[in-house]
Amino acid sequence: MNTDPVERNAINPIQLVVAAPDFQSGLSFFVDELGFEVEMIAPAEDPNIAILALGDFTVSLDKHSKCSPVTLEVFAEEAELEGTCIQGPNGTKINYVTRTKKIISEPRPDPIFTTAKQVNSQWVTGRADMAYRSLIEVPNSGVTASHIRIEGSGEVPDWVHYHDVGFQIIYCLQGSAKLVYEGQGDPFMFEEGDCVLQPPHIRHRVLESFDNLEVIEFSSPSDHATYADRAMSLPNKMFAPTQEFSGQRFALSRQSESQWTPYMGNSSLRIRETSIADASGGTGWVTIIEATGTNDTNESSLNPLITEDNPEFLLWFVLQGTGTVTHHKKEINLERTDAMVCPYGYSNETEFALTDFDEGFKVLEIGLNNL
Repeated sequence: MNTDPVERNAINPIQLVVAAPDFQSGLSFFVDELGFEVEMIAPAEDPNIAILALGDFTVSLDKHSKCSPVTLEVFAEEAELEGTCIQGPNGTKINYVTRTKKIISEPRPDPIFTTAKQVNSQWVTGRADMAYRSLIEVPNSGVTASHIRIEGSGEVPDWVHYHDVGFQIIYCLQGSAKLVYEGQGDPFMFEEGDCVLQPPHIRHRVLESFDNLEVIEFSSPSDHATYADRAMSLPNKMFAPTQEFSGQRFALSRQSESQWTPYMGNSSLRIRETSIADASGGTGWVTIIEATGTNDTNESSLNPLITEDNPEFLLWFVLQGTGTVTHHKKEINLERTDAMVCPYGYSNETEFALTDFDEGFKVLEIGLNNL
């Protein structure tokens, strides 16, 4: 009989302890029904503990453990298993779920016009220790828009990941960051005024941030998941700048390469259109509107740059300066980092006019044509 200690170097050091008063029945459940493999079992003549593994997941099945039964979620590889549940002899529950979280659609409220003022903002700590401020202060909009900041400069504790989204952009307000994207070559600097379209499921990572980075992140749907990809290293060897992800392409719109054109609604304004609309297949758009002087012509700018009739979502974010918006005869003053949102669609109820602005006024416009 071999009395040497069990070799555990090859076994996952992190294990989920599962109680198994009826040890043999519990072992049969995990091995025969769930497909686990035995990594270690002891003692040989009358086992009361076993280390079981399935992929990277390890269970310590223990006859003498007093812990409560556990519930495990398993990705259903077959559609007929989705939503089913089985229970083992030791009380272990197995729920079969989908890999991609299903979004439950709720009836949308009627279109409204709302604002998010900087003075009333609340900041929370989100992923990778970034500070987040929501720009949409109403429920059930189907969209998330956040003002995000990272203080100081240095490496960002981020990892290669992707988002299960239909439309997502990032606009740099101040500072800069070093970013890297799947199939887009070496890391690049993302600077003030730049805008990136992150197509669905493209792998990417924030490597470093500089000079108190602040960005606007806009995503649809709001209830989306972010997945880590531990298998991919970036930059990867494949260079495919025109690769499509669910009908969209990666796009980097540089402020330094921008072209300004007069704004048709007011001779004291000009606009910069980005490549976001084209790269997203018309799903959404990003435009910057900027004053070229004070509004001394008594012209009003009714309607923002609508690319389709009745878009599903509209957001204005003031980049600099001040302006006055009139909505249903009510004047609303907007200052730097204030936001104005039409979260449930743009229609007659939400029509507004930019009736006054100073010569430093500049606004970021984000629109979505399809939710």
